[in-house]
Amino acid sequence: MVGFALAANIPFALLVDRFGYDDVLREPPLQVLVAFRAGGPELILIWLAFAVCALGFLWVSAWTGAAIRASGGRWPVWAAAAGAASAVAQAVGLSRWVFVVPGLADRALDGSAAESAVAVGTYQALHQFAGVAIGEWLGQTLLAAWTLAVGLALVGGPVARGAWTRGLGGVALLLAPLWIVGQVELLATVDPAFPEFQITQWVFTAWLGWLLALGVTWLVQGETK
Repeated sequence: MVGFALAANIPFALLVDRFGYDDVLREPPLQVLVAFRAGGPELILIWLAFAVCALGFLWVSAWTGAAIRASGGRWPVWAAAAGAASAVAQAVGLSRWVFVVPGLADRALDGSAAESAVAVGTYQALHQFAGVAIGEWLGQTLLAAWTLAVGLALVGGPVARGAWTRGLGGVALLLAPLWIVGQVELLATVDPAFPEFQITQWVFTAWLGWLLALGVTWLVQGETK
């Protein structure tokens, strides 16, 4: 948990600083492609690191379930499946920036008018499907479900050791529904009639802090056994 939270925060912070993530994702497609190519190979490597970190959550999810069960807590099958599926979905969504978007950016900016139009249209379709639908909606909804399961395990039962641990469980129970509220903004990408709740980035930042705090707490508790 500690390693994942620290590692994931590095590419996340770099993308915020160098690419305007994640507000840039809602900009006009051609503007996004211009900003992407301006980042050069370094930006591609940052996206790759972020995708690898997302895939690394497979181990975090598996280890968390094993730790909760070892402590006598309940860890339902759906929670384990949600954590694993979230890792894969988000890694797939992020990987488009590494293996597909660079070529689309080149065609959009260097090709003929017809080639540029096709590349921009392809980017927009890919962004909505691989990015918004798979990475953001599916990946983050499943991650919210996993967080909810951890929160329920922490607020009651043998896993809850002390007020601090139960408090972290309460934070998880708060973050999960906030994440779902933030998903409404995804619907605004297909119909502006939906409200734009720009909170997902802040929820994710808070979630990384929560995960780090939980990992440190369990390390300390393990040393005091």
